[in-house]
Amino acid sequence: VENMCDKINFIENDNDGTIISPVFNEISLETYSQIKNSHNFVLLDPQGFLREKNTNNEIFLKRTSLDLNNVNAIKMNNDELYALTGLTGNDGIKQLQKLGIEYVIYTNKQEISLLVKDKLYTIYLPKMTLTDTTGIGDIFCSTFVCTMLKEKDFLWALSFAGGAAQSALESKAFGLEKVPEKNALESNGSYFYNIVEFKQI
Repeated sequence: VENMCDKINFIENDNDGTIISPVFNEISLETYSQIKNSHNFVLLDPQGFLREKNTNNEIFLKRTSLDLNNVNAIKMNNDELYALTGLTGNDGIKQLQKLGIEYVIYTNKQEISLLVKDKLYTIYLPKMTLTDTTGIGDIFCSTFVCTMLKEKDFLWALSFAGGAAQSALESKAFGLEKVPEKNALESNGSYFYNIVEFKQI
């Protein structure tokens, strides 16, 4: 760890939805609790809560118990899933659902799955050479939340979020330049919506 983010404090406001996505140690558990208990729709990307620093100043994921009350949606990969639940794959995502999370998003490289009730919906991003993946998760999460708030349709939200991530990756741009144009997002999102796979688990 070379640089640390400034601490983030809670500010009361009237949002329709909130994304909680810490990097490392900038959101205290008290602030986290205040945020998730004060908003209508909350998506959590917990990576920053799961990271620990060792004596060599290197970051690793640690087993962490996190209060998930009032979290509507969560996004994580397999390592993060294990750090939070002690489980992997379908067992892990079903455990998160049992804790009250309605929309459990699970990413595994190009495979993006969404567990809702007893069905697992999956889309596959095309294989491509990756230039810079920084911020792709943020683009995915923000598109998912905005689509959920606007359309109230989790399949559209999954499809549009996947479409936004694909557009951002295909741009091969850096930083904010990779935020996709609306037409590219809609084109990719419509494509994913028509080929989404699902199974009962």
